Amino acid sequence: MKTALKENKKLLKELIYEEVNGKPIYYKNYKLVIKGKKTLEEVKMSSSIQSEIVVLLINFLSLRLDKGKYKILAHEIGVRTANGRRSIDIAIFEYKKVKPYLGKNKIIPFVPKIAIEVDTKIEGNVINYVNEKIRDLLISGTEKVIWIFTKTKIILIATLQNSEIKSFEDDISIIEGITLNLNRLLKEEIWKPL
Repeated sequence: MKTALKENKKLLKELIYEEVNGKPIYYKNYKLVIKGKKTLEEVKMSSSIQSEIVVLLINFLSLRLDKGKYKILAHEIGVRTANGRRSIDIAIFEYKKVKPYLGKNKIIPFVPKIAIEVDTKIEGNVINYVNEKIRDLLISGTEKVIWIFTKTKIILIATLQNSEIKSFEDDISIIEGITLNLNRLLKEEIWKPL
């Protein structure tokens, strides 16, 4: 009995997506994992379109960002915010600021300049979660949060001053001097015929 309880606690810990104000935020469908109806991997996995967008954006930004000024980190990079620990799909940091923390097996103790998210995998009210995460990142020092939603094909762009909703067809400014049209990029790179 003790072994099963210990295993459940270990599994529950692995199902934590983020921690905010001392409370865990779990992956969507985490209860099905505990009941043995889904695997841990199933609830953590990304869809192919999420993965393709993340890879495309990293490639796009890598070719355009000044590598002496900025550093891109990705793959649910952990950062410390005013309210806890968050994970980010793609983070653009100022290189000098993040350099001492590179190559370490720890989360970054501050937020990036730009945070880019593609969809979300959390259990609970997605709208509240998105609003709270954006607010947490912005009050912690992130200058811009870009959130891409693949099902609705909308992009939410938020700064401390304002927020706006764009479509995949719109040009969006990522950072000074770098503009992106996601629909065009997807057509050029993914949806082109063989």
